Amino acid sequence: YHCGKVVLVERNPQNEIDTKATPQRLYLFEWFISDLEKLRHSLWANLQFWEDVFLDAVAQERDMVGMDQGTVEMMKRYSTLSRVERKRLQLDEDRLLSTLLFNLAAFMLMMRMDVNDIRNKIRRILASCHLGLHYSQQINYLLDQLHKLQANDIDLKPMVSRLMQKK
Repeated sequence: YHCGKVVLVERNPQNEIDTKATPQRLYLFEWFISDLEKLRHSLWANLQFWEDVFLDAVAQERDMVGMDQGTVEMMKRYSTLSRVERKRLQLDEDRLLSTLLFNLAAFMLMMRMDVNDIRNKIRRILASCHLGLHYSQQINYLLDQLHKLQANDIDLKPMVSRLMQKK
């Protein structure tokens, strides 16, 4: 899943390298979930854990971007902004939340969570976020494609704090 599209990757047996001669690549996340039986009783299978991860990530990202500084001051400043500036702030908040939700779905898939559990949890969080139509459509499209994806097929989106230019 790259740039909002499912990319079909075909294997050609004639071009493949002999896996016995060269060691196979093992991703770090695969080591964490190497035993499926342990997965069923582990931290990764706890849906509340994923919601807590999302909430912690939102708090950290908002702090890094500067959205969590003095709520009273921010509310006063918000009331004095023009309609265009208010809309820009709302879109910034939506982008932050949608990026985190998108990446959360990718991490849950990476940890081999049940696709239906991923959909349910992400949609519940999405409903509580009150995202705008554009960003919620992106998340819902990803959720609709989950049955075609596995492991680390989803390219993570860069965090908003990493995209900010330092002045």
